Amino acid sequence: MVIEKIKSKLPKKDESLQKVFEFCTKRKKIIQDTEGHSLARLEKAKHDLSRAFEEIKANSFDWTVIKAYYAIHHAGNALLSKKRQEFSKDHQCLIVALHHFNLIPSNLFQELKKIDERFSDVLSLDIGFELRKISQYGVDEWKEISRKDAEMLLDVARKFVEFVESQVI
Repeated sequence: MVIEKIKSKLPKKDESLQKVFEFCTKRKKIIQDTEGHSLARLEKAKHDLSRAFEEIKANSFDWTVIKAYYAIHHAGNALLSKKRQEFSKDHQCLIVALHHFNLIPSNLFQELKKIDERFSDVLSLDIGFELRKISQYGVDEWKEISRKDAEMLLDVARKFVEFVESQVI
């Protein structure tokens, strides 16, 4: 399993996370979104999630991971857009902003923890980003992505998109 080899690159301590958040805002990595754009972002997340399910049926685990990751990314931006009218194209800044603004409740993290210990908090969504990079750019490593890796991230994406949909609509 590739997922077991991946380490999150995000800091774990609150003061370090605060510094990353300040860096993201200073560098304009978290910016104002168009009013009402949260629904368009959610629609894109749901589209990518549906495509991820098609990819796993075709045993295309690398594309399952890529599409599941983007479903998570767009869903995270839908939530940030709805609650703060902001978004981020930067993966790490999006995760830090979701954490900083407490936009994901701890009970969701507990549910995700049941799936796999590696996805027990919002910062661990960074692992999905790293797995997506392997799927998309690793010309040798992508072959090592297993059905279990893909299913794990797909389940996280499904639960996350469902949560965001409950918050945005």
